[in-house]
Amino acid sequence: MSGRTNANIYLRGKTYWGRLQIAGREHRSSLRTTDTREARRRLRHWKTELEREAVTGDSDQLFEEAVIRWITEVLETSVKPQTMRRYTISICSLEGTFKGVRVRDITTRLISNFVSGRSGNVTNATIRRDLAALSRLLSACVAWGWITANPALSFDRTIIRERRDPITLPCPDSVARVKTACPPGMAAILDLLEQTGMRENEAVSLMAENVDHERHQIRLIRTKTSRPRTIAWATPGGNAATLLEHAPRSGLLFPNRDGAAYRNAASNYGQVMRRVAARCEAESIPFTRFRIHDLRHAFAIRWLKAGGDIYRLSRHLGHTSVKTTEIYLSALTADELDRVLHVGTTDGTETP
Repeated sequence: MSGRTNANIYLRGKTYWGRLQIAGREHRSSLRTTDTREARRRLRHWKTELEREAVTGDSDQLFEEAVIRWITEVLETSVKPQTMRRYTISICSLEGTFKGVRVRDITTRLISNFVSGRSGNVTNATIRRDLAALSRLLSACVAWGWITANPALSFDRTIIRERRDPITLPCPDSVARVKTACPPGMAAILDLLEQTGMRENEAVSLMAENVDHERHQIRLIRTKTSRPRTIAWATPGGNAATLLEHAPRSGLLFPNRDGAAYRNAASNYGQVMRRVAARCEAESIPFTRFRIHDLRHAFAIRWLKAGGDIYRLSRHLGHTSVKTTEIYLSALTADELDRVLHVGTTDGTETP
């Protein structure tokens, strides 16, 4: 910083931040400028506001100020990168309604306006995720003493219940075409997802040392719930033996072309699928689009149609409740359903 130095101003990247001690409490905030003189001016203004609040008890912190503090003090130190990305996406959606609004002026009515504005444009599941992010943010504001209650907790979310779309199984020919068009690492990941039903992030981060070739098991460490689990690689839903027996015995199991883990496998896959779909359309070849997660659905349904035990399937998939797994029962015939509900199997997932 040129000119007279100021210990209360510091750089984070190219942006100036302020640090103040008011009434025995330390405050830190982005000054949202890269200009030295403007940073000093904003620091003086911020100090005046904090001193006034200390005397009057009023709080004029804006939504975007809460976001900055929440990200730097909470998210960056306590959540997974995937969760961080999800919250960041939600924050971008929330800003359209709440940017420039004082935190203490956020009410259930304003939250309702946000929901109304989003309804019809995105799914109810997306709206509920946005509200979850808002609620976490406002809970942090309560902890900081900015507000006394979290208005998001008073909003009735039952009016925006999640509606699950019917499960659509991917077409085998379409899956095969996409695999053929994928780089080797991505094609192997799709094979693994299809044969084991694990989640995308679990497959992308899988290390060779987590594959037990003697017991024919896979130890999943980086899971959605942060609870490691062990799954069999041959089950009623699929068999990954051929794939895993020819896989590397050290390091990352299925890396990208640079030897690193895929950072966004779904996006990489989506690009390939769009190219394949366009080519098939141009050549009048039948092709049905599918999501990566549809491979997991197909695995679960194959397991149940083969008479596999639903409780073992639930553990294999890493569901916290068998209620989640029961969505797949709708894909069974009456005879298959009766067999699943009354007959078990010895194949499946072992309890860690």
